[in-house]
Amino acid sequence: MRWYRRLITPAPDEPRAFFITGGSAGIGRAAAKLFVALGNDVAVTARRQERLEALRAECEAEELPGRLLPLVADVTDAQAMQQAVARALATFNRLDVVIANAGIGHRGPLVEASWEDLETVLRTNIDGVLHTVRATVPALRASGGGHIVLISSVLGPVPAPYSAVYSASKAAVDSLGRALRGELKGDRIRVSVLWVGQTHTEFAERRLGEGGRVAVRWPTMTAEQVAGGIARVLEQHQRAMTLRWVDSVFVCVGRRLPALMDWLLTRFYRPA
Repeated sequence: MRWYRRLITPAPDEPRAFFITGGSAGIGRAAAKLFVALGNDVAVTARRQERLEALRAECEAEELPGRLLPLVADVTDAQAMQQAVARALATFNRLDVVIANAGIGHRGPLVEASWEDLETVLRTNIDGVLHTVRATVPALRASGGGHIVLISSVLGPVPAPYSAVYSASKAAVDSLGRALRGELKGDRIRVSVLWVGQTHTEFAERRLGEGGRVAVRWPTMTAEQVAGGIARVLEQHQRAMTLRWVDSVFVCVGRRLPALMDWLLTRFYRPA
């Protein structure tokens, strides 16, 4: 925590205002706690109110210097996201950083998958990002600019079999990030995409489709490590980045040697 504290500590009288989606568990929760610990104002959304209240109680018990504002909202509901942003502005009077983190996974053959599951992935991972961006950009503009971080996956630039819809949803996030950089540059709003590798959180257990487990043959990160990576993205103003050399190699090989990577992934990604 101390290492990231020196990376992104705001001036004592000017805390930055964050808006983080998917904050009830995993990466979103770890990021919310990190930025509160660094003295910032953090509005965090999720669907599970009890989880958000537990996070607020934890921050208060540890006497963290920042403020946490829990907001119950579903990213697939455009009106709910507009209302959540309005509440954040009413409390903090500004918005500086948006972390579009909410997402859900899917594993299994595309053709045999339940359409309800596939639609949930698309609505959460694509519509959820769109609703978040459309709700927060006016607030960022009013604050004089800011930074949007889109949480993607290494399976965005390098799609994997039996993760077709999840990979496609993250590829869409990558495209949105690239396009938005040009659209929002004049508003002094930076847009970054973070390609996250395998992380040991509830994500694997809660994903839709077949099975729910972390792949044992691939190294994992903790949610806290990814939260620290988000701090690095904000400090270094990266357009897109991975957090580990193994993920950088994965993306590089997948792009430069797609046939080889497809063969490897076919062996690695099998039906659960």
